[in-house]
Amino acid sequence: MTFTIDKKQDIKQLHLNAFGDKEGPLIRDLVGDMLEEQETISINIEKGDKLVGNVLFTPFNLTEHPDKKCYLLAPIGILPEYHGQGLGKALIEKGVRHLIALNVDAIFVLGYPKYYGRRGFYPTYVALPYQTEVMRIDAWKMRELKPGSMAEVGGTSVACDAIMKPLYWDINYEPGN
Repeated sequence: MTFTIDKKQDIKQLHLNAFGDKEGPLIRDLVGDMLEEQETISINIEKGDKLVGNVLFTPFNLTEHPDKKCYLLAPIGILPEYHGQGLGKALIEKGVRHLIALNVDAIFVLGYPKYYGRRGFYPTYVALPYQTEVMRIDAWKMRELKPGSMAEVGGTSVACDAIMKPLYWDINYEPGN
């Protein structure tokens, strides 16, 4: 997917604002790198002319199952003043519809267990690209898009280059520490 420089800047700024002073700069830079990846899918929500939410989906490879077409959901950002309006859910569902049309088997996510559990994600046997010492295993989830296609699928995984850094997979990571 290609983006104009202005659109990239808008998306990066949205994530900076959505994640705040502490995490924002790190996520903004990640988003910039992910938008350079050819197969990145970016979905926006706008209110009037204002960009208020964005989610990125990038290719996610299962080492032992190269025939499976999967994507990683990360990051998802909503401007703070728009929280609680169902925009995150809307972004995820719009992404799901798009990925189903592309014949994708599954989406993976590392995030808040209850939030993503309510969005149809459930635990997976596929290992994170990086394991951490203190890992909340319930935070690593998958949503199957083709019924039955991920039955008994496990093994190791590799994400796009931009996010293949250990700090992005450590849910206990604190920027600046």
